[in-house]
Amino acid sequence: MTEGIRNQQDPRKHQGGAIVASHASWRRRRLAGALLYAVLTLGAVPILIPFVWMVSTSLKPKELSQEFGILPEVERAFLVREGRRVEVIPLVETPGGGTRVRLPDGRTATVPSSAVQRTRVVQPQWGNYAKILSPRSRSADDDFLRFLLNTLVICGLSVIGQALSSALVGWGFARMRFAGKNVLFLVMLATMMVPGQVAMIPVFMIFRQLGWIDTFLPLIVPAWLGNAFFAFLYRQFFLGIPLEMDEAATVDGAGPLWIFWQVLLPMARPVTVTVAVFTFFGAWNDFLGPLIYLNSDHKRTLSLALAKFQSAYAADVPAIMAGAVLMLVPVLSIYFFSQRALVQGMVVSGVKG
Repeated sequence: MTEGIRNQQDPRKHQGGAIVASHASWRRRRLAGALLYAVLTLGAVPILIPFVWMVSTSLKPKELSQEFGILPEVERAFLVREGRRVEVIPLVETPGGGTRVRLPDGRTATVPSSAVQRTRVVQPQWGNYAKILSPRSRSADDDFLRFLLNTLVICGLSVIGQALSSALVGWGFARMRFAGKNVLFLVMLATMMVPGQVAMIPVFMIFRQLGWIDTFLPLIVPAWLGNAFFAFLYRQFFLGIPLEMDEAATVDGAGPLWIFWQVLLPMARPVTVTVAVFTFFGAWNDFLGPLIYLNSDHKRTLSLALAKFQSAYAADVPAIMAGAVLMLVPVLSIYFFSQRALVQGMVVSGVKG
């Protein structure tokens, strides 16, 4: 009994045990976090390999594009003459163990193969990017900058239209009261289960009757008519905003559209960023739409132009990879800068059902 009383009166033993337990728990959490990051890293390696190969190949010379290796290395040859190294260009092996080389002054000479020192140095070939950015002719069928402008116009107008139209639809389902609203909302959600290929031919015929073929309108106008998934995101977010905010604005004399534009839409910034990013990615990577609706060479988008480059630069793999890297850079930049808002928009939209 005396020992028990002594333990109760000495709180230092209890504090020491708590510190040891806390330290052990911290070590377990740290070990679990390290294992998690290791597993995620191993899972990311197969995904990153094609991207690394694409960037590496875009910086290699054409004759070395098929060689395995990450670094853009080129082979250089040197000849030691009069105590100094002179860079030469090997031309052909000659009988008797010799090598014909081209000297810096343009002359050719045959030297022993053992006298030619070969080495590989890292030398990025930035000319592959210049080859893609500068057209090979005055025609508009290989103007990368024009294709970039076409794509940016389509993406920009699609982002604006998709954000506004989807926000209006989501606001209507969240705030307005009318007969059959829930049924109409379910019908809208059901359209997400219909594959786009099913309506491809009817939509093409409609656009042809309107005279929109070989224009950007078939690629832009549908974005101004709303999207079921994006409207769902906006609706879920607006449902999480108390109605008291609308009532307070109404008391101040604001109308429904003013409340939507000045109160609700600014609060839905995370959702707007999510919609803008997904719409931009979809329009930027769209290949089937431009292939169907655009006929003129000067109206191509980047995705369609990149496919055409494969035939124009069939034997120049580094040039094709350079075009792919240039097309990928804006997408990665937008994703990295908007990643936090993108995740937040997806989370807050699913809080209330």
